[in-house]
Order: sequence, then C-alpha cells, then structure tokens
Amino acid sequence: MRPSSDDRIPLRFGPLDTAGPEDALLLEERPGLAPVAGAAVARFAEGPVHRFGCVCCTGPGAAAAALAGLFQDRARGRVPWFTRVLAVVRDPAAVAEALRADRVAAVRFRVEG
Repeated sequence: MRPSSDDRIPLRFGPLDTAGPEDALLLEERPGLAPVAGAAVARFAEGPVHRFGCVCCTGPGAAAAALAGLFQDRARGRVPWFTRVLAVVRDPAAVAEALRADRVAAVRFRVEG
C-alpha cells in the first residue's frame, strides 16, 4: 500500500529571519516588519470582531483572504513560485484555527507541525 500524500501547500509559523528561498510570506501588519526581497508576500490585518456575528465579521478571516490572494497570484504567475508559506503572526493558534475553518484555505494549505 502506498502512503497517502498531502498536496496542499505547507504553512508554518516562525520569525521572519527563518524564511527560506522557496517560502512565500504571510505577514500580519505591524510596524518594522519588512519582507524579504524577492519573496511572494501577502499582508493582512485582523480587524475588530463585533459581538453579534454581523456580515462584516462572518466572511473569510483576513489571513484566509490574504492566502487566497497569494494562491491566485502563484497560479497566475504574478509572484515567484513558492512551495510553502512562512506566517509571521502574533497569534499562530488563532490564525491556524481560522485557516482550518475556511474551507477554501483548508483545501489549499495545511499547517505544519
């Protein structure tokens, strides 16, 4: 029996200085965070969450939307080809859960580790 493979793009969390040459970057907006030259980059900023789950808060999360754009840019050749994503974020657990909850992101990306 052949082991199953997972063709989704791996996403890992870590500091910016651990980015490799084939990594795209998912960067949470914050002062002083400059991307690596030549890397594909998607930036996002989490907005406020309202109490009642209003329409502005029930769509895909900001990180999932940024990854969707990054995936489309890769498919269309707008950014350098990448084989994984390095996410530089304040709350990795929250971003990982948001990505798992977004069906499109969950089909395209998998959280490593």
